[in-house]
Amino acid sequence: MNGLVLVHSKPFVMILIVLCLSITIIEPVFAQTTINVTATTPCFLNYTAGYKIVENCNPSGDYIQFVTLPFEYITGGYLPMIIVSLIIGVVYMQYKEAIYGIYIGVVFLPISYMYFPDVFLSWAVIMAFVGIGILIWYTVIRQTQ
Repeated sequence: MNGLVLVHSKPFVMILIVLCLSITIIEPVFAQTTINVTATTPCFLNYTAGYKIVENCNPSGDYIQFVTLPFEYITGGYLPMIIVSLIIGVVYMQYKEAIYGIYIGVVFLPISYMYFPDVFLSWAVIMAFVGIGILIWYTVIRQTQ
């Protein structure tokens, strides 16, 4: 009974447990070799191109990449993840139903795994532990009252 009172009176204990578990699950990476990458500038930052700066970005070939290229450069390649997060946030604020955000997240799961497999897997493990922790808390605390 004391353990249940401790978890109920101090909910940050569960957050601390999840954080500790996430630290042990995500392995640190140590680079053993150095890879030299030549510095490349995006087409829209090539100031020596003059009036042909837009033509260097190939707007006639792939116009969607042409439009999103500056945003991809600013966000470090995480633009699809930011857009999906904004969509989920706006839908939740509009309808106040969490299930709609879950539906959108499930629809975008294959897309996010395709673009970001490493980030997706590490966050999936953390979110699974958070979900299991919330389920245990709800079952033990809420259902026993």
